[in-house]
Amino acid sequence: MIRHLALEYSSASFANAFNLGDEIQTLAASMLLANVDGYIDREALHDQVTPALVCMNGYFMHTPNWPPSPAIRPLFFAFHIAPHAIDTICSAAGIEYLKRWQPIGCRDQGTVEVLRSRGIEAYFSRCVTLTLPRREKIPESGEVFMVGFGKSSPLRYMVPRGIRRNAVHVDQAEVRLPITNTALKMQMARELLDAYAQRARLIITTKIHCAMPCLAMGIPVVFICDERQRGDYRIHTLQDLVTVNYGLTDGYFAKRRNEKRAAQINWEPAVPDIRTVGEEVAEAFKAQYQKVLNS
Repeated sequence: MIRHLALEYSSASFANAFNLGDEIQTLAASMLLANVDGYIDREALHDQVTPALVCMNGYFMHTPNWPPSPAIRPLFFAFHIAPHAIDTICSAAGIEYLKRWQPIGCRDQGTVEVLRSRGIEAYFSRCVTLTLPRREKIPESGEVFMVGFGKSSPLRYMVPRGIRRNAVHVDQAEVRLPITNTALKMQMARELLDAYAQRARLIITTKIHCAMPCLAMGIPVVFICDERQRGDYRIHTLQDLVTVNYGLTDGYFAKRRNEKRAAQINWEPAVPDIRTVGEEVAEAFKAQYQKVLNS
């Protein structure tokens, strides 16, 4: 069988800081593959020499290293094109490459529209993190986790002081450590997901790839977002799964206005059950996976 590679984030772009949301997505994709024989850096797909199947899920990308090497058999599922990378990925050569492997499973409707507008077959696949297994039990004396709230962010004031003061504060999206070892970062991602599953009674977050895996695991989530992101197609992927609460990040009165908005938020949300969604995503992944294997 052709070697299976999952994405890693080990290039110079990640030398001083990294986003564990990337590793969480790789971890979820790895659980859907028959096996993972190794990893390939997202920014070095053009350098691959030996034949390999690569799961192309997640955020693309920081460098102009596109399209990938002909040695790669790409599994396009939960694919997201960052706005700044559209011209690179949808260059003439990029469009030709994507058409060769269409239809493209996209993490969000915005990426679907980008591709369809260029004549590429694409569909909304959702994110693979929605397939993570549901936790087996709810902690008896669970904790509140606040994930992705910087100390200077006005969004933190949307959370009542009593909750904020006693919460476990995590920044999974900007881990400022000079680590490029993929095995270590994958272990960190596993440990973090285990902490959420075993300890959290509530997750309050501004991060999509904290909210989605936690919803899949059956953890109540309050999602808070910058008002300016109302048009962000990444945020729209959450809207049918959890309430999106918008807050202010600019202006002299942002803190005070956000404190008032706290009264409009349900701080005791029900335990989510999105297993049907996760099963649909897993089935669609398997179908695309088999198609690529047979190509």
